[in-house]
Formats: sequence, C-alpha cells, structure tokens
Amino acid sequence: MFYVYGVSMTLARKVAKKKCSTHDGVHPNRRLLSPEEYQAKLDEMTAERYKKMKPQRLSHSLSTPSLCSQYIALANTQEAHRDLHVRYRKSTGKTNPKTRKEIFSWVVYTGGLAA
Repeated sequence: MFYVYGVSMTLARKVAKKKCSTHDGVHPNRRLLSPEEYQAKLDEMTAERYKKMKPQRLSHSLSTPSLCSQYIALANTQEAHRDLHVRYRKSTGKTNPKTRKEIFSWVVYTGGLAA
C-alpha cells in the first residue's frame, strides 16, 4: 500500500485554528479580538505553520504509485501543497520482543519495486 505525504494549507489552518486565541493581552488588559483582527492573526499563524510543519499523511491507502501521482496532480490543482511525495511500508527485519510482531518503517518511494 502506498500513501501520499506532504504539507497542505488545510492541515496548517487546522493546526493554527487550535492554537489561535480570540483574545489579546493578559487579565487586566484582556480584550476580545474583532473578526478582522482574528482572521489576520489566523492567516499569519497559518503561514508560519505551513512553512514549519513536517510532512503528514494526506491520502488514504492507494494500491499503486501511479494512483499516488494522480492524487498529487489533483491535490496541486486544489490548493497550496509542499513536499508531496509517496511512501510505503517496508519491513526492517526486526521483531518486537514483547509482541513478537514484525517492525515496519515508512520509506520514500523513488520508483522501481517496493519490496
């Protein structure tokens, strides 16, 4: 299974919205921000988050790398994205001693066989 990883403006806005406060200042001088001020602050935080975020999984499980490339092409037409790439799960050859299950890691797909 293949997944598309990257940073999207939607994810950045979602994270910024959780951190952005509707108030400004501390207790004695605390005031409610107007909708325009809040939106400006939110846009600024979104831009900062977009620059600093690590790539996250954007797509659901896709069966082939060609479907991932189609997803990337479609995503670029919708909104701003950064660092779009394809990853897949690869066995590390190790097992967890407690659960005795195989340990996997996420590897960037560069082409060829994904073993």
